Amino acid sequence: MTLEPTPSSPLDRTTPAVLLLGLAALLHTAAPARAAEEWVERLPIVDRSIAHHGGPLYEASEISLDLCSLSGCFDIVVRTQGGVFEHVVTREDGMRVRVTNDTVERWEGGAEVPVEPEEEARRRRFVSARVYFAFLPYRLNDPGVRKLDLGVVDWEGRRLHQVRVGFGERPPGGDAGSETGQTSDEYMYWFDPETGEIVYFAYDFVGEPSGLRFRRAVNPRRIGGILFFDQENLGRDGDGLDVGQIDPRFASRLPKISVVELRDIQVRPLSPR
Repeated sequence: MTLEPTPSSPLDRTTPAVLLLGLAALLHTAAPARAAEEWVERLPIVDRSIAHHGGPLYEASEISLDLCSLSGCFDIVVRTQGGVFEHVVTREDGMRVRVTNDTVERWEGGAEVPVEPEEEARRRRFVSARVYFAFLPYRLNDPGVRKLDLGVVDWEGRRLHQVRVGFGERPPGGDAGSETGQTSDEYMYWFDPETGEIVYFAYDFVGEPSGLRFRRAVNPRRIGGILFFDQENLGRDGDGLDVGQIDPRFASRLPKISVVELRDIQVRPLSPR
């Protein structure tokens, strides 16, 4: 069983977010942004978005939820205390993978299965791909995440702040597959320019299959102080598709594929380390 192709991201690394709330007041009153000409590691709109969605609450909590889509459900438990983390993803067939800062473990049918060194990176990607969407925009300030500020754009009469995001130093593209959860390294976000709330995001992917996905954030709800949302998943398969092509007219022509739902969400605060 596989999930929709999802981006390769540095989810196995944790970046403290405790400074975000301190910046929030200044960021909220920042002047409207103009399109930038270079990739940078930090952007006020991304800082604002992380603070609005949960900020430091991500850094000291244990969160459990089910991530469900057309291809099935995954049980996810994410425990974070400062720089120490534990992510556990369990598939419907019982296969379970646990990753921490230092270890990767796997179970099949209730029995632990050794994870060979050459297999560790693939298992970490499997977990990262399932955790990533449920906790947006938390990881957008991780080391190696770069941003290109495209400024405030008009989306059918609504002002949205558009940012292109990439992971690592590689140019766009790369091997991908829905089982590993890899895609190309760059994709697009559209934020509310005042609050930083995610409105849309999109990514393209290459390999077998290749294509593009555009997602609308729907059913937002704040649980335990963290803003979660489901996602209407639209898209098209085929070569030569790029997130840079997306505008309101392009998005309106994409067929709906599925809805990605977050169910049974529970948030338990932990003491910060």
